[in-house]
Amino acid sequence: MAIEYQKGTSQLHRLDARTKLLMFVGFTVAAVVIVDPILMAIIFLSLYWLGTQAVDRQLLNQNLKVLVMVFLTFSLFQILFFTPKDSHFLFYLIPFTEHIPVTVQGLVRGMAVFFRFFSVVLSVHLMLYSTPPVELALTITERGERKFSRGELLVTAAIGLVIFISALPSLANGSNSIKFLSSLSPISQNLIIVVGSLIVAFLIQKIVGRGLPPEMGVALMLGFSTVGILTKQTQKITDAQKARGYDVAPKNVFQRVKVLTALLIPIFLATMERSQDISVAILSRGFDYNISKRTFRREFKFKRNDYLFMSVMLTIIIGGMLMNYFGVGNFTEQAILKLIG
Repeated sequence: MAIEYQKGTSQLHRLDARTKLLMFVGFTVAAVVIVDPILMAIIFLSLYWLGTQAVDRQLLNQNLKVLVMVFLTFSLFQILFFTPKDSHFLFYLIPFTEHIPVTVQGLVRGMAVFFRFFSVVLSVHLMLYSTPPVELALTITERGERKFSRGELLVTAAIGLVIFISALPSLANGSNSIKFLSSLSPISQNLIIVVGSLIVAFLIQKIVGRGLPPEMGVALMLGFSTVGILTKQTQKITDAQKARGYDVAPKNVFQRVKVLTALLIPIFLATMERSQDISVAILSRGFDYNISKRTFRREFKFKRNDYLFMSVMLTIIIGGMLMNYFGVGNFTEQAILKLIG
């Protein structure tokens, strides 16, 4: 089922479009950093609760339930094939043989993988459900020269902090990539890494923050907004064929191909007609005139809730990185091994 923007007044709807785009990026990074299944389950349930406040629960479940078997398959592969040398053996999947061992580590990591995938996909769903396509396109569209705002400064500092913390394990292990720092004092080492992290974060922010050309932004906006319309149009055509007594799901394979052709031709023609209408509408508004000097009616500004939401995401990411740094990133696995060992 297509993911279409749903109007609402929830906290998620009131967030800035850039915040929701950063939500997807942030929870994707968190899914990579956090390896404990309980923490990932808490993140997923929190996102799900946030989604139920913004979108109808039945609609949200309808789009998510089709992915359960896919993510369970990914988790099963993790359970079956994640067998490190020091893993705690439980049993063999094939009885009376020594094939496909199942370990404690495999089960724990498999659960974590399941919630990882679901958290990332759910963050995408929530972003698309609660953000109008035009706002989502404007967030990634180039707007010419702009002053370095307070929000961009905070985002740069947050990126720099994440880069700095990710560099700490390499510094502690004496990695060859930063071997030249070993002759310096600890204060000098940390100062150099902080400055380098901020420089890299500034470059990332400037490159990513520059945005796409307006033509690509409009194309993305039309793509986002058209998916839901085409889905409804397809359903209408299918219902019209059913009303005429046409069997749209025959058991015979050859008959099903013929039915598919009868459905695709009107869908294709309707899509082409809509594309022509959109093209005329764009040209009549003079979109192709002096694109580089375009102005924008909508100006995005971060508010208190945006800063609060981004602070929570940053805390989750940094907390996960610090837990991994201090060796307690997968406390569930450690607790189970201690209990049975």
